[in-house]
Amino acid sequence: MESISKYTRTSKSFQLFILVAVTFSLVQSLSAQKSIAFLTGTGLPVSGLNDWYGATPVIGLQYVISTDEITKVVMEFHYQNYSGGSIADRKFRWVVDYDNYKSPAADANMNWNDFIIKTRKYFPNNTRSFAGKILQPFASYGLGLYNYTHQVSGLIYPGQSKKPLDTEFLLDPITDRRVAWGANIGIGFESSLGKNLSLALDLTYNAAIGYLRSFEDWGLKEVMPLQFLTIGIGFNYNY
Repeated sequence: MESISKYTRTSKSFQLFILVAVTFSLVQSLSAQKSIAFLTGTGLPVSGLNDWYGATPVIGLQYVISTDEITKVVMEFHYQNYSGGSIADRKFRWVVDYDNYKSPAADANMNWNDFIIKTRKYFPNNTRSFAGKILQPFASYGLGLYNYTHQVSGLIYPGQSKKPLDTEFLLDPITDRRVAWGANIGIGFESSLGKNLSLALDLTYNAAIGYLRSFEDWGLKEVMPLQFLTIGIGFNYNY
């Protein structure tokens, strides 16, 4: 088991090294306009992940390089924390008396950190005007590493066979940590706020090749891949 764990850590480190190396080579080879952006927004789980969690705040940073008039390379870091998992309010049916029971101490949360490289393509022939501002639409696509930690605890063991149900007999807490490859696509628009400032608003779909284990007694099936939307607003400083 120790050798497997070492191999997993080495593999993840190698993947991260490759991604950072590619990023560095891109940055070094480009000399066009660059910008740094602070991001804030909302993460919306979908396709099974929404059975576990609801919307959560997202924060992040971007480093953006303009390669030509319609193309930008974006290096992006996000953090989001899904808390208050639905399993805390779910009940299981005990096969001994067929009553439904809630686990008072149940809790679930999920932390996300992701590092993404994506290409953003602008459509200058489709610009729009709104409230005196020019809106430049764009589409994006990219790949990245999605690092997440999922924790579940406080669940009553449902396999008990004798009455009364012992509410102090709990399942062992679980913690799943993964670094998963993933992809994203998105749409949005950008608008200038001044000589060195601009604002970008985007909607991005993310999919990571990771999973959440099932808790079928509570009606929660395995989720794979993990998918979520981000609605973000970024304030860019251009230099």
